[in-house]
Amino acid sequence: MDHFRPFPHLGFFAAVFLMFSLMSAGYSQQLAWSSTEQGYQLTEGGVPRFFYQSATKSQDGNYPRANYIHPLYDVKGALISEDFPEDHPHHHGIFWAWHQLYVDGKRMADPWISEGISWQVTDVMPTVIDDEHAQLKAKVAWMVDGAAVVEETVLLRYERVDPELYRLTVEVQLKPLVPNVQIGGSEDAKGYGGFSPRIKLADGVGFFDRNGAVIPKELPVAGGPWMNVTQGNPEDPGVVILGEPEKLPSYQGWILRAKNSMQNMAFPGKNPITLPASAPFLSFRNELLVHQGLKTAEIDFHYEDFIKRGK
Repeated sequence: MDHFRPFPHLGFFAAVFLMFSLMSAGYSQQLAWSSTEQGYQLTEGGVPRFFYQSATKSQDGNYPRANYIHPLYDVKGALISEDFPEDHPHHHGIFWAWHQLYVDGKRMADPWISEGISWQVTDVMPTVIDDEHAQLKAKVAWMVDGAAVVEETVLLRYERVDPELYRLTVEVQLKPLVPNVQIGGSEDAKGYGGFSPRIKLADGVGFFDRNGAVIPKELPVAGGPWMNVTQGNPEDPGVVILGEPEKLPSYQGWILRAKNSMQNMAFPGKNPITLPASAPFLSFRNELLVHQGLKTAEIDFHYEDFIKRGK
């Protein structure tokens, strides 16, 4: 991290002034975890940041799911994720899922809509590292017909970058527990599946990569390794979704929607892939930058740091 840029989206003198003002005011991050029967919440100075849903949650018994993030809040404490939305009640905050799950050539479940599968979360370890960093690690068993077919390891890392920006990194590893486990996306040309943030969208939502505005289409669209989803203009408040598309098997591109949907870095498409039976197992990393306004160069700065932290 560049320690000469404590607040990278502010001007130098404004950043220095703000930093010393906060220090003189006794500003403290005060990160803390709390738990309920439903899961684990991270707060910062008493303000909620996100909740990890470790228990199975459903809507009148429908679309049951565990192992996702909701609520997610912005730096001011406003809710910015959606769970069980009316248009797609199987969407759940910040989640990762696929339509197709095969074991030894037999279709076993549709995890995207929580059909034929459940998730058992164990070994949850929430930790506060210091004033700016916290993390949560968990094991998740994919249960089908009473048996575990995949062991998922999930690691959530939180870092406060400055008063107007935090980042939440999501690392997932999938280890098959039985032979010949396959996952696949939607069985159409869209091929959606994988990391899927369901974020509240402004009426005039804007999508921007490092080359400018990106127009959502029905099918996947090309885009860079990050996408800034804003309230409208390029430097408006919003959420940047970062990933490593070059490391994703059969990467399809971005599934983007201006309303009533999640946003998705789609892989592996409609044709299922077999999960590696030995190390290295299938793993992927994504990150959310929750911000009050970032320039393209600043997002690229954070993306390069995201890549360095993954090495």
